[in-house]
Amino acid sequence: MAKHRPGASRRPQNRPSSSSSPSQLEHPTTSVSRQRFALHAEILEDTHLGSGSGGAGVNALLARDRRGYPVLWASHLEGLLRSAATLLKRDAREIGRLFGAAGGERQALLFTSLYCTAESPPSSHIWRSTARASFTNRAPEAETLRAMEFVPAGTHFKGHVELPIADLSELERLLQEVEAVGQGRASGAGRVRFSLEQAPVVRREVPSADATRWRLHLRALDPVCIAATATPDNLVPTESYVPGRTLLGALTRWLLQEGEDEAARRLVSEDVCVSDGLPLPTSLQPTLAELAVLEILPAPLSLQSVKPEAPQGAMPWWAVADSAVTRVDAAARLASAARGQRYDGPAHKRPEADLYLARIPGGPWSTYRPTIRARLRSGRPDPNRQDPMLFAVEQLAERTEFVAELSGAPLALAPLLTALGPVLQGRRWLRIGRAGAPVEVVGVAAMAAPSVSPPAATSEGAYLTLTSDLLLRDDLLRWRTALPDREMLAKVPGWPSAAITVTRCHEEESAVNGFNGTARLWRTPATAIRRGSVYKIKGEGVAALALAAAQGQALGERVHEGLGRFRVDARLPGVANADGIDAGPAPPPHVVAPPRSARAAQPAQAVTAEQICCVTKEWRLAALAAKSTSEDRKPSLSQWHDLVAELEAAPPGDPGKAQRAAVIRNRQESNTAGARPWRHQDASYVLGELSKLPTASQPAYARMFVRWLRVQVRQSSQKG
Repeated sequence: MAKHRPGASRRPQNRPSSSSSPSQLEHPTTSVSRQRFALHAEILEDTHLGSGSGGAGVNALLARDRRGYPVLWASHLEGLLRSAATLLKRDAREIGRLFGAAGGERQALLFTSLYCTAESPPSSHIWRSTARASFTNRAPEAETLRAMEFVPAGTHFKGHVELPIADLSELERLLQEVEAVGQGRASGAGRVRFSLEQAPVVRREVPSADATRWRLHLRALDPVCIAATATPDNLVPTESYVPGRTLLGALTRWLLQEGEDEAARRLVSEDVCVSDGLPLPTSLQPTLAELAVLEILPAPLSLQSVKPEAPQGAMPWWAVADSAVTRVDAAARLASAARGQRYDGPAHKRPEADLYLARIPGGPWSTYRPTIRARLRSGRPDPNRQDPMLFAVEQLAERTEFVAELSGAPLALAPLLTALGPVLQGRRWLRIGRAGAPVEVVGVAAMAAPSVSPPAATSEGAYLTLTSDLLLRDDLLRWRTALPDREMLAKVPGWPSAAITVTRCHEEESAVNGFNGTARLWRTPATAIRRGSVYKIKGEGVAALALAAAQGQALGERVHEGLGRFRVDARLPGVANADGIDAGPAPPPHVVAPPRSARAAQPAQAVTAEQICCVTKEWRLAALAAKSTSEDRKPSLSQWHDLVAELEAAPPGDPGKAQRAAVIRNRQESNTAGARPWRHQDASYVLGELSKLPTASQPAYARMFVRWLRVQVRQSSQKG
């Protein structure tokens, strides 16, 4: 192999074009040493961007984002650039500075993943291959057929990178060395062309109001994992929100890296409080005016759903369409039991741990769950380890949005907001969670002083709901797992002095862990009263407690980390109102929700997967029961998979309808030798049933039918 001269590119066509090369652009004068650039990738050859999983007859599926589009993960791109730097014999310390090192500082080059820019998902290709029987025998070895999903050539991806200006030329040089991405790069798959262009400078201004509370609207540009345990196993679970201590650490670390030591000291001096970042529903995009008054909280433990009744008749439960979820106040049932009354109502089910409520004041409550997905990962290469570091990590999907709050005296907040100007204006990113996922601020709103009228004094009292974990100690400095008795309530920090009677409705405990990224040490774990715990309160001090909650005050210890937040309501949030309006069913966990435009176009009673399974099973049974008189052979399992792939590759809208209709019609009417298996009586019957369905539903029915075929093939092989 010819030697490669350092500084020259092995592939000149992969060099960023002169028209878009950032090194030839005039960089605007700025007070920060980091700039943001858009990174484009054009796929020149079919490439497999693996997800590590398979299914539906495909051994290796593509990695996809929450929209279902192929994605080039930032970790994969960073690994390729790190390998290129190693081949160029860059210093190990320099490589660690650029891309990070285990136990060291985070990388100087902060990438987002590269997402597909197409308006509709590109059609994927299924490539099949086998292993040779021997080096001199090209016959396929038995049971080595492998099917892989590929992104077609011509697909465009786009992401962003934030980096020091001094490292721009080095990044350009490394991008020239990356000739291919994905699996099979050595055999010519995945050839790619990168290009850089300077991203537009954000000019959003931050309001200069003299407020004591500020709302931050955050957006995760990449999947983010907030480790929910101090001792992760093969699966690293994630929290469904950003804890206040995590957001506080991210802000402090950014200030220290920018040399704002005085602002960082003020932030950790407990003069400023940082709340938890609670996720927003995808259907809610608040304006700045709505952001200032938005109500959002984790689901109270007393907000329980009614278990569905058993279906009547012979129809199985999994074939019945899902009904709307009815959420009720389970505390009322407990109060009736305390009075000795018998409860004869329906059974209740407690809320999910990642269920949230949100509303704009005056509107109905909506219940929702953020999208959480599991992703297979491998650790950074370590020459001291022989075995690969394979693990799985849960992540909040990219584009998940959060709402957090900064509060404190104006004298403490004003200099801090000035120091955080680049972040609040959206010109710089925060790094949150494992590996420091990029998170941007998309909006800042000042909250006005509350004008709160206390809940109406009724015989039932009011509800006290914890919206974040509460840390309390007893006289022996042990952590409390429940609110103290009436005599000890006055010693709770932040509790009003007026008399309040507290009745426990639903109360649980939780663990509070943490890690100090600056000191590289674990924080001492603590035991807290779990967020979502609900209490019934009565007495003269209810009005004072309600006013304290409206002003953003907190109870207990470590309130500057967002702990001890609460709210007081006359009625439990989330219960259906007097008109019977309900928030509706929550989406299933760990499932990628379709875009809002697609959800709005779906009918109210969508066909479930169980119903599709039942229908396609009847197709298979009908085909087996019929006595075939055709002499043609049946389509193979691979031919059925090709049919499914072509149906799923059709774009949305009218072009997709015509394309799916043509896919089925070509198999029904073709007279070629390759189409003869589709004239078999069984295949012709199934194609006819597919053609009767709405075109949008045909891919789902075809895929489910192929699953039944695979079951039959497996059973036949076991009998043989």
